[in-house]
Amino acid sequence: MKHIVTTILLAIVTLAIQAQENKFTVSGDFSGMYKDAPYAVKADSLYILNDSTMIIPAGQTQKKYKVTDGRFLISGQVERPIYSSLIVHMDIEFEDGRKDEHDSDFPFILEPGNIVFDSEKFVLRGTPLNDVCAEAKLKFRELVESEQFVELKQYAKDFVNQHAADPAGIYMTLLMEDVLQPKEILKMIKQLSENGQRTMSIGFLEMRLEDQCKSPQEGDMFTDFAVEYDGKTSRLSDFVGHGQYVLADFWASWCIPCREEIPNIIAVYNKYKDRNFTALGIAVSDKPEATMKAITEEKISYPQIINSQKIATVAYGITGIPEIILFAPDGTIIARGLRGNEIESKLAEIFE
Repeated sequence: MKHIVTTILLAIVTLAIQAQENKFTVSGDFSGMYKDAPYAVKADSLYILNDSTMIIPAGQTQKKYKVTDGRFLISGQVERPIYSSLIVHMDIEFEDGRKDEHDSDFPFILEPGNIVFDSEKFVLRGTPLNDVCAEAKLKFRELVESEQFVELKQYAKDFVNQHAADPAGIYMTLLMEDVLQPKEILKMIKQLSENGQRTMSIGFLEMRLEDQCKSPQEGDMFTDFAVEYDGKTSRLSDFVGHGQYVLADFWASWCIPCREEIPNIIAVYNKYKDRNFTALGIAVSDKPEATMKAITEEKISYPQIINSQKIATVAYGITGIPEIILFAPDGTIIARGLRGNEIESKLAEIFE
């Protein structure tokens, strides 16, 4: 009998220790967020989204946590690190009295320990994998802002290779969706462990990428499309496939990264326009009057296809802009997803 009692007590103690070891907290203070924005932002509620909560059974709702005076605290237990997202519901009020709502998504790793939201850098820290991911996210931003996209691609590939067996690899793979080409990201996915590849986040990403691969990719012939504007029809084939290299920029006036790329395109257009080369702007998901205003503001002199809305993005499987594509004189796609210094480097390979 003593032996049985001792065994039971040991089991209880072991379970208690495991429960303590698996405990997590996620906390933070949103009160200082967007303090310099020209509108008021208030975090109202939030929840954690991961593989166990992505699909909600019929009749049930996602468990949400209130934000009080800008602060929040979530606690619980987790057996292993899981790639997750902190989904925060924001109430927005503009200076003119207009109100809006928005859900912000902050990816992190749900793992044992005290995880804290950094409202200045918009990352979560405090545990081993979250500290690794936070530094990776800041490095990502640094390389994007300095337009070092070649270095960013290599950094991401090395990072995923190093963290293939843990959720940090998933974190970086998802972060690169709008930076790398679909085929490149699919290769990164194959680097992940079997468990990583089976997560719902990666599964959904893989489906999106495979769908995008059905659209024209590097080495394929261009796909034509037609756009109506101001009583005229413009086609991509009016510019592509006529013996010139064509750098096509899929952009919109409201897209800040698009506007930031325009000076790079203007620079290469002026440099190479007399050498069998032209640039072409393709305005997507934008009001024509807003496009025209932006063309004037940015002093763009190369030709434009205006009012393509979703026609052009659907034709090329574009999910994020800017998307900059270089076409060969015969219409073959030489490169997709060019950004920053990659544009000049690719053209220098051709002309110099």
